[in-house]
Amino acid sequence: MLLASIILHAVQPIRNERSTASIYHLLQGKRSAQTLQDAHMYGLTNLFGIYPKLSRELFDQLAQDLLENKIQVTETPIPYFDGMAYQSQTDTFLYRLLLLLQMLSNQANGEKHYIPVTDQAQVQYWVKQLYRQKQLQLGHWRSCLYEELYGLLEKLPEMQAGLFVDRISGYQHIGLTAAQLAVKYNLQVVDVPLYQTSTIHYFLDQVRANKSLFPYLGTLVEQPKQQSHTITSTAHKTRMMLERGLTLDQIAAARGLTENTIKDHIVEMTWLEGRRLASRFIGEADAAVIMDCAEKTGTNKLKQIHATLNGKYDYFQIRMALALRNEQEVET
Repeated sequence: MLLASIILHAVQPIRNERSTASIYHLLQGKRSAQTLQDAHMYGLTNLFGIYPKLSRELFDQLAQDLLENKIQVTETPIPYFDGMAYQSQTDTFLYRLLLLLQMLSNQANGEKHYIPVTDQAQVQYWVKQLYRQKQLQLGHWRSCLYEELYGLLEKLPEMQAGLFVDRISGYQHIGLTAAQLAVKYNLQVVDVPLYQTSTIHYFLDQVRANKSLFPYLGTLVEQPKQQSHTITSTAHKTRMMLERGLTLDQIAAARGLTENTIKDHIVEMTWLEGRRLASRFIGEADAAVIMDCAEKTGTNKLKQIHATLNGKYDYFQIRMALALRNEQEVET
């Protein structure tokens, strides 16, 4: 079971330091300061938001069964994911592509009446606009999209490529449901969305890296949001006030929040955007001492690092240093 393998993979770096609930929030893509920090601190950014519709009940039951060894998991290779990069684009790209393929297939056969594969109004509007703009070039679009998709799919494992192809609807043809795909490919139903998300992340990664090779698929990619939107909206408000020169207590008072919450925002910014604000709160020498302690003790536990350093640094400084350590690891 792929989901079980992913949970076990995520448990390894965080065991004894965070609860299993943190893994659930990670897979679901909860955009809280804590979950974003966990993703970076434990090297799990690729899994962030890869299963937004995962139910808590299913996750808790599966996690409990794994903990009690009630289920034996054959180690399953985890396919490509880049959730932190593509979480916000996955669904839009997928449904634009599925609806566009459905439209092109029906248009080629003169069929104007069919039930669209998605009822998302924004996706339907996007495909309609493309149809109006390119209606004299649809035959060319059809062949070029086929070539681009074929080139990508032939590099995927056969089962994963088949899952995607069998999902596609077209002229007088309805794509298979998750349950039908699970039966056909001998999978657990809960694993089907994971493989499909992996496929879309692979598409997006290849399109981004090779824009000239995939101009038609590239058209379907939603423009990435500005960098300021990678942090939570509440942290963004805090950053704007910091940039105006306000102190932590002034920001907390103005926003009606605790100073600890404002510190959470600053740590979040540091995890996601590097040392832009860090020097205002911790010097490089002090950060290096904390990083070295975390390395030698082999833990990210704030309490343990705090005790090992005899209380010389407060928890905020330790969290900032751990966030800066993440930046150094990325740079190397």
